[in-house]
Amino acid sequence: MSHKVKSLDINKVRPVIVGGFGPPTLACVRSWGTQGLPVGMVCIVSKKEPPPGSSFLTDFVALPAGKLYTPDGIQIIKEFLIRFRATGITCIAESVACWLNDHRQMFPDEVAIWLPTNKTIKDLISKQKQIEIARKVGLNVLFTYFIDKNLETIDHIAKDHFPLCLRPDDPATVTPVFKAHLVHSQEELIEYVKSMQKIGSPIVAQPFMHLPNLVVHGARTVNGDSIGLQGFLVERKFEGLTLTIRPTQLEKDFLDKCIDFTSHFNVTGNYHFEFLVDKKNGSTYFLELNNRLGGTTAKVYACGYDEPLLVLQSYGILPTSPETGNQKPASSNQQIKNKTVSSKQFLLKYLYYTIKGRLTPLDYPSEPKWKRILKTIYGILRYKDDVFTLRDLKGSMALYFGNLKSSR
Repeated sequence: MSHKVKSLDINKVRPVIVGGFGPPTLACVRSWGTQGLPVGMVCIVSKKEPPPGSSFLTDFVALPAGKLYTPDGIQIIKEFLIRFRATGITCIAESVACWLNDHRQMFPDEVAIWLPTNKTIKDLISKQKQIEIARKVGLNVLFTYFIDKNLETIDHIAKDHFPLCLRPDDPATVTPVFKAHLVHSQEELIEYVKSMQKIGSPIVAQPFMHLPNLVVHGARTVNGDSIGLQGFLVERKFEGLTLTIRPTQLEKDFLDKCIDFTSHFNVTGNYHFEFLVDKKNGSTYFLELNNRLGGTTAKVYACGYDEPLLVLQSYGILPTSPETGNQKPASSNQQIKNKTVSSKQFLLKYLYYTIKGRLTPLDYPSEPKWKRILKTIYGILRYKDDVFTLRDLKGSMALYFGNLKSSR
């Protein structure tokens, strides 16, 4: 599949986002709506989930989760694109992206698909392949083992590399699915691997490093130009996810290696790298790259970094500004704010887990309970929320109440 860049009058651009109603999709709706564009949404919903809402959302259609990846689901999307008079469509998840790409012929010719090719998506799914290329372009990578069901490599693991952090090479190939798991000994590793029902591709095992994360957001145009690279420091993590985030400066040499990595995979559109960062020696260790919108999209948007805007710029729908460069925001309209952003709802859950003693070694940083409680209360009072804004009170309330209803 090749990308054809269509030059569109800004007044005729009508984007559609496909995904569940959450912070990333709401950020897209707000970003594009702020540009004055009519915004449509194909909202993937289960029975308990309420409809999406936002002052910037022009129209939407519900796509029942049971009809995802089915001909009926494609028909729902097609009819909405026609009714909405859409000019382009994008989505959140890689599996949905491949599904949309596979059914391109079902959509109207005037609707562009603003997504990477299926080859790029599938190449990037493998962490093993990503690690190989990361080393090739000069990025630091932790010592890595690849473990399969027969445990052939287990005797080669150095004892001083325990505890190990396990991650699936491809989440779709393991059952049960997991994001990260910690094992402290060879015996514990054997027990965990044997408990897995299915391991279709090797599990990635690396020495566990209790360090903050560095997230590097950026985008690559269909012409191969890198735009909008910006670093963000994740100083607090909870359940393997970003709890707090704030902007940080990055060295040009490091960014050039990131750009080389994306060029190797022929990435198009927005992406974000994840690294571990050791402040003591200044080292960064590559973890992975995701060629999609994700869990930090809304948080960096609240910092003033407009990732959804980069989607449109990457595919030539909106022009990049003259100031665009490898270390500069993609638009002169972007003003990165030096502030810490979090989710107040996520902070409340973190506070509850702290009080109940339910945190794990994967929750960073390790601190006495009293200190965690005080810092969390401070964050609830002072950190900027990734969802709440008076400019779109309707969207904020729709997402908050939707989360509460789903959790109940």
